[in-house]
Amino acid sequence: MASSKRSWSLSTLPPELIEEILYRTPAKSLVRAKPTCKKWYALITNKRFIYNHLDRSPKRFMRTVDTIQILDPVTRTLSETPIPNAFQPPYKIDTMVHCDGLMLCMCGRWGSREEERYVHLAIWNPVLRQIRWIKPSKCFTTSDYYGIGYDSKKKSRDGGYKILRFSDRRDDHWYFDYCGEPQVEVYECKTRSWRTLDAKVDWHVDIACKGVAAMGNMYWLAQKEGRFILGFDFSVERFKNVCYCPRSAYDHYLACFEGDRLSLLQQDEESRVIVVWVTNKLTDVDVSFTKYFSVSRPDVPALPFCTEMAPLVYFIGKQKRITAWCERTEGERDTFRVLFTLYEIDESGLIEGSETGRDTETCSFRSFLCGYVYVPSLVPLP
Repeated sequence: MASSKRSWSLSTLPPELIEEILYRTPAKSLVRAKPTCKKWYALITNKRFIYNHLDRSPKRFMRTVDTIQILDPVTRTLSETPIPNAFQPPYKIDTMVHCDGLMLCMCGRWGSREEERYVHLAIWNPVLRQIRWIKPSKCFTTSDYYGIGYDSKKKSRDGGYKILRFSDRRDDHWYFDYCGEPQVEVYECKTRSWRTLDAKVDWHVDIACKGVAAMGNMYWLAQKEGRFILGFDFSVERFKNVCYCPRSAYDHYLACFEGDRLSLLQQDEESRVIVVWVTNKLTDVDVSFTKYFSVSRPDVPALPFCTEMAPLVYFIGKQKRITAWCERTEGERDTFRVLFTLYEIDESGLIEGSETGRDTETCSFRSFLCGYVYVPSLVPLP
């Protein structure tokens, strides 16, 4: 008797349903699925699909020291892959800035010799395993700050990515002697060329804040006459004072909120009280912070732990929940080890805290500034 079972495959589904399924598929899996058939390859490499998929992709945490570690905060799954050969010493990743799944990597560390003070710059997409080195107009140094974004006024951001370079270390005599007067420069990824901007740097960026990308622009915590949010608009290529931060002696941490706003997490080191502020939409004429919620429970952990730890990386969920990945130490001062912990905190206090790994070394300094909020994407290198 012939079987009554009907043969079925994903390819028999309507195209719009297939597309919806692929939107929910992790970027890494889609890379493996590209060779499946010509239709899938065309869809997965389509610009519209790539950016729609990016907008639906959930946040991850990334850490780079001995390996590339990516943590899913929902499933608590930690994946590890080797650091690409291009980022092995002497071009080891120091810090990164994230935008659309693209990592702008600053490689190289401070040293006593003159040649060790230079930095090498690269754009990297970990999912596509693509790396491109950026040539400087003159030199990159450890005195620089960097940003990556695009002209948000254009309908398509494809090919329109730009890189910002500036230094606020006006008292750095080494910089002046070897690189000349500090300049503000913009790199056009499309033409692969630098342009010098007529911009005056008269503020200091918080050294622990390497920048937050939102809606194509960059934002930093900075100080001049009080702490404020410094922005750089890639559409008009100008710095701007976005708004002042709420006055507080607490530690400050900046992050993106819901894609088009910023969040500011403050915590008192002694009482451990947490206050979370969020801005209105960054596209509004007047941007300001509003108190979102606060946490003052005895079970709340001290998120920074100490000044020698890597700065806190976190994001705020819609349910007024803090998801943070940070470090704590175990042992004595000279022999302590670094433990990595994922925390879930809301207004009621600590929901959960779980250890996700331990450093193999007994010193935390090499992991300084190594944590990032990251969204895996299929965006090709510009």
